[in-house]
Amino acid sequence: MYRYSAKPYNDSLLKMGVLRIGTLHDFRRSEHKKGIADPQEGKKTVSHHMEEFRGSDGAEQPADLKSLTEFNIIGGDVKGAENAVFKNVLLRKKIDHPDCFIFCTSAFCFRSTMLQFENADSCVLIKNQIGFFNSLSYALNSITPVIFRGVHNVSYQERDESWNGRDWGHHPALIKSPEFKEQGEIRAIWQPKFNQPITPLILSHGNLGRFCENVYLSKKQRRTA
Repeated sequence: MYRYSAKPYNDSLLKMGVLRIGTLHDFRRSEHKKGIADPQEGKKTVSHHMEEFRGSDGAEQPADLKSLTEFNIIGGDVKGAENAVFKNVLLRKKIDHPDCFIFCTSAFCFRSTMLQFENADSCVLIKNQIGFFNSLSYALNSITPVIFRGVHNVSYQERDESWNGRDWGHHPALIKSPEFKEQGEIRAIWQPKFNQPITPLILSHGNLGRFCENVYLSKKQRRTA
């Protein structure tokens, strides 16, 4: 896991264990630098098209039948749809995920990846991920109670998904537009324990720098695969 940033910020992490942890909704702000700002962060739409469906045909078209309850067209009792008829209907659900703390890194170690982030000119490797995120969780909990939800790869895709017939698909906090795919982003997520507004924080924990090391990227180095 690699962190790209301006050198003074990565030096602060290595020497003093200081870093900034952002929030999902804060990434929507246009004031952020290129490669970070995305006004659709945490949002997506799931849709399901029913060409023709009769409630009595539910056994033959289980996905259509289930969609009626999942998209809140009817209540939990599907028997109420036995006499219903739907033709050329598009069901849509807009999802806007609640705010959460996010720490972003990359799976790629390339100079061309660093150039995806405006003003980034240095790279740090998180060599001990367990120690790093345990310490980061401790520092965050000392300010506001949170639950660590793990580290996850970002999916680069459009934010309009077709319903898969089972659940709501990719987590909205782990989706970015395909234009950002060269970043190879990995996200650590913390959920606030209480329903309260959150803002980005500057954290300090002396151990954080111990779990990282500086990485030199050659100017000739480019990602080729």
